[in-house]
Amino acid sequence: MRHWTLSAAIGAAILISGSGSANPAQRIVSGSYVRDPERSDAAFQAIENAIAGVSNAKRPLVRMRLRKSIATSRFRISSSGSRFSIKYDDKTPIVVWIGGDSIKWTLVESLVFDVSAKANGEAISLTFRGDDIERTTVYLGVGQQLVEETTIISPLLSTPISYKLVYNRAN
Repeated sequence: MRHWTLSAAIGAAILISGSGSANPAQRIVSGSYVRDPERSDAAFQAIENAIAGVSNAKRPLVRMRLRKSIATSRFRISSSGSRFSIKYDDKTPIVVWIGGDSIKWTLVESLVFDVSAKANGEAISLTFRGDDIERTTVYLGVGQQLVEETTIISPLLSTPISYKLVYNRAN
């Protein structure tokens, strides 16, 4: 009887400690997602508003770089333990360890970023650092949807760019 009581106590302790310590990557449901334009901010308009003060000579280059930094309308996420990966269309997948070292990731030939991930409560935050830009994107699973909140800062801009995109899980 004493053996059974001890086993039950150990089992209960494991369940209690495990239930509150789930890895945030597990809260983000792995799968494919498609942007819900009705519930998403107009990210391209946020960029246009932010670059209004940039000189006419630099504006086309800044616009192109910022627009390329916005996720496409469809992507796939996979999370397992502390490993988090995301693949935008035909781009090279980003595979990072939450709380680990940053990795080099190339969006296009001229845009190379150091990408790192960290847990923010029930969300996962990816930070992309480039030569003259830093983008932080927070992913939070809400039921069958994924909410992406992004902030972009750059010395080329007088104010940060912030927008929210909502994605529906694709079947």
